[in-house]
Amino acid sequence: MTGPAPGSGAAAGASSTRARVTLPGPLAVVPSARAIDELGQAPLAFIAELTELSAYGALPARLESGGKGRLVVYGRRYVAFLYPTNYGDAYRLGYVSRRSFWQEDKLTLGALLLHCPAGWHAFHDVRDIQGRPGTAAPRWSSYWDILAYHWSMLGPRADMPVRSSLPERHREYLEVLGQLVEADRDIEIARQTAAPPLLYQEVRSTREERHSGRGVYAFTLVRPGRAGVTVNAPVELVDIGGDRLRGTVVRIDNSELVVRFEKAVDFQRIPSPSGELRRSVSDRVSQAQLDAIKTLAAGGSANPNLLYTLVDGVYAPYQPDLGAAPRRDLDDHQKDAFARALEVPDVLLVLGPPGTGKTRTIAEIVTALVAQGRRVLVTSHTNRAVDNVLENLPPEINVVRVGAEHSMTATAREHSVDNLAEAVRVRILAAAEPRGKLAGFTAEGETFGRWLAFLGDRLAAAAAAEAGLAAAEEALDRAVETVSPPLAASRRAAADQLARSASRRHQLGADLEHAVTELARREAGAPAGPPAWWRLLARFRRWCLARLRRHVEALRADISAVERASTDAAATVEALHAQATALLAASPAYAALPRERDRLVAARRECYQECQRAAQILRSAVRTAAEPAIGIWKDDPTDGEQWARFRTWAADAVETMADRARLLDEWHAQAANTEAEIQRELVRYADVVAATCIGTATSPLLSGLIFDVALIDEAGQISTPNLIVPMVRARRSVLVGDQHQLPPYLDEELRGWADRLRANGQHPPHVVARTSDLLRASGFELLVPDAAATGANYVELNLQRRMPEELGRFVSGAFYQGRLMTKHDGVRGGPVFGAPFAMIDTSDRPSSQRREESPGRTERETARQPGYINTFEAELIALLVGRAVGWYRDWAVIVPYKAQARRIGELLSGALGDPAKVADNIGTVDSFQGGERDLIVYGFTRSNGRGSVGFLTELRRINVAVSRARRQLVMVGDLLTLCSATDSGFRELMETMMGHLRQHGEIRPSAEIEKLLRGQP
Repeated sequence: MTGPAPGSGAAAGASSTRARVTLPGPLAVVPSARAIDELGQAPLAFIAELTELSAYGALPARLESGGKGRLVVYGRRYVAFLYPTNYGDAYRLGYVSRRSFWQEDKLTLGALLLHCPAGWHAFHDVRDIQGRPGTAAPRWSSYWDILAYHWSMLGPRADMPVRSSLPERHREYLEVLGQLVEADRDIEIARQTAAPPLLYQEVRSTREERHSGRGVYAFTLVRPGRAGVTVNAPVELVDIGGDRLRGTVVRIDNSELVVRFEKAVDFQRIPSPSGELRRSVSDRVSQAQLDAIKTLAAGGSANPNLLYTLVDGVYAPYQPDLGAAPRRDLDDHQKDAFARALEVPDVLLVLGPPGTGKTRTIAEIVTALVAQGRRVLVTSHTNRAVDNVLENLPPEINVVRVGAEHSMTATAREHSVDNLAEAVRVRILAAAEPRGKLAGFTAEGETFGRWLAFLGDRLAAAAAAEAGLAAAEEALDRAVETVSPPLAASRRAAADQLARSASRRHQLGADLEHAVTELARREAGAPAGPPAWWRLLARFRRWCLARLRRHVEALRADISAVERASTDAAATVEALHAQATALLAASPAYAALPRERDRLVAARRECYQECQRAAQILRSAVRTAAEPAIGIWKDDPTDGEQWARFRTWAADAVETMADRARLLDEWHAQAANTEAEIQRELVRYADVVAATCIGTATSPLLSGLIFDVALIDEAGQISTPNLIVPMVRARRSVLVGDQHQLPPYLDEELRGWADRLRANGQHPPHVVARTSDLLRASGFELLVPDAAATGANYVELNLQRRMPEELGRFVSGAFYQGRLMTKHDGVRGGPVFGAPFAMIDTSDRPSSQRREESPGRTERETARQPGYINTFEAELIALLVGRAVGWYRDWAVIVPYKAQARRIGELLSGALGDPAKVADNIGTVDSFQGGERDLIVYGFTRSNGRGSVGFLTELRRINVAVSRARRQLVMVGDLLTLCSATDSGFRELMETMMGHLRQHGEIRPSAEIEKLLRGQP
């Protein structure tokens, strides 16, 4: 039998599908230009990853035939295809691709687990490798013979074609999803690479709450208003040594950006005082998407039929819950969506055009689901969309918001898992016994332990005084008997009388207590039986009660008499004692006895007084710490038996309190470190959990949780890979969105991605085209045709209440096939226009005055999209808003380009004097989706003789812009350029809009409006 190959671990048997192979030396790799490009110009990071994985024997690899063969190794995200060199001393890294299901399936057939302790090493060229023929240095090796031997030992199954239990159409769908994830990441990389750097003018070390301060730095930005980054955004910095330092934005405070780097960073290596940060791309999103795809492929989705719904359009039949009643009034279509959402077994799509009350409908659906005992996941692609739903839920619903607090609204932050956990922890500690009241019982203080010891000491001293006093009394009695026998006899008789009176008083007191109790019992009782029987007994009952009352009064009289006799006896005893003391004081032989007796009485009294003080403190402390206290100390301050019982009780109580104090200290210490456990419990028992789509997969708190229903808002903006991330975690899903508004990706982004893909030849043209088509549509839009065909899984909300009739009618006809109805009270005219829908035409101005301009380098949108500024439009819009700002409750300016938004912001900040408020009300179309204002001013910006309108050809941008106004929409633009646009779809929309404005709105030249706004005749 052939043994293991040299340098290997144990060889795999013929029936095994994998084998661990240890290579005796390092491996040399020469990356190709294509591979370097595919790895984002960072091949060294990938080679380092191969070294890391193979150091633990955890680098999967396969050998594939064809030519001289190739080694295929599987990194965390990439699969690398390596070809041995002619000399067998190294590998050429030909190209890499993202890990796909097809490649994962190959691993199940057979794999080598490479263990290479000496690591992988990158070379620029094969000629740089030491030890090639003609050199004296030791040779490198590809160890192809060792790898080939172990691969052959896996048997023929390792080279079999990949098979799967999934239908072919499902496998193809999953492959396409994998390509979408890859494209998604490529587009994001392009976005961030093209974005301008974040210039900083100062850097300092800082320390973040709840986190270690290592590697956390605050950067003061040069242009804070143009940063364009958010909390949790990945960034990177190139240090003075040329190394890339990756980190995450953890806080944004005005001009300061706080970044936590992945590793501890030496402050001296950070360029200072100024430098630049660059936006980066995290694998977090793509990994969450790939995990969701793997869950679908493995049949692990909470909805077992989800893949059939996504691919085949298969929906289970059901009946809506027509008997369910929402809390608030809903229109007919809202009620239909409400009733269906409560019962749909798989997926329901709800089209929610602007102003149709989709948020109100969502809130009613969530509330009803919670009332049914369902666990609901509320999610969307943005934090703002998630928070918008939460703000409309009733306060009695137990909501937990998961995510970065800095990205939440103030209202949503009240429900954040961090805040809730802290509140619970504080309440738990407050509900426990305050440690301050038990401090004296702890080992550190032992205050009450010392008081207990003091009480024992004083009781011992009192007992000694008692014993001495008893001996002194006997000596004194003997002396009186010797000096005056008659006086001694009188003293004994008086003492006996006093004792008999005390005994009689005690007996009478017991009898009186019994008689009073019996009288109260009989007076409270009512005779039983019929009235006739009661009348027969009434007289006897009255006689018995009168007799018992007389007995009580007689006992009280007897007690009074005995107390008088006792007082007289005590006075007699005291007088005789005084005589005896005087008699003995006159006798030299006995004069010291009275003084000794008086000294012992005083000592005993002082001891018991100190005991009373100690007892009072102990009782007060124990009563405070553990109600109710045990009250066994009676009124007689010299009762030794009572004091002994009290000391025993006090010792037990102090020990109990000390144990409680110690346990409470331990509990407080543990409670301070149980935040993570509290957070997990809060999420586990929440009625509603809210997080972004990606947050549902990336937060450890949600790991393994399954939801009854996932309610996904703004689904029309979410790509399929993002959409399935929450969907695989829920037994059923309700998607609310609008495919007629902004898509996940814009055409210019897709064109750039497709151009790059065609240029490097990584995928065939038809694959690029198919992926581009899928990226243009959201997951919601792709599901609409099949869902609508069922008649049960698609609902349209068609009554909008936001826009005035004149505006709503245009939006309905242009974007919703005339199906969107309007219910609006109407509005009165504004300070400039009487109609709610108006247009200012700038084409009446000379082209030199109205034309667009390309901004400077620092004002550009991206490297591929330069952006545009139109100074005349900006000035006109600023004048218009300045006039209207006091007329409307709120307002907003929407423009296509960030550079134009900044220019208008500068003008309005100077005019209105409130830069923060101005900044909140000016933005691009992309940033304003979901918002609404009384007045919306939309500026087209584009003005040229070419009919070029750039990305305005994405008509859904127009829908977003014009559907935000509650009272009035004013558009500003060059109609000559807009109506002669080279894009036919945009040109037709502009012509339709102009026709509508002429009939139902106003179109006025800019010169007329400018004169009006400037107050010129």
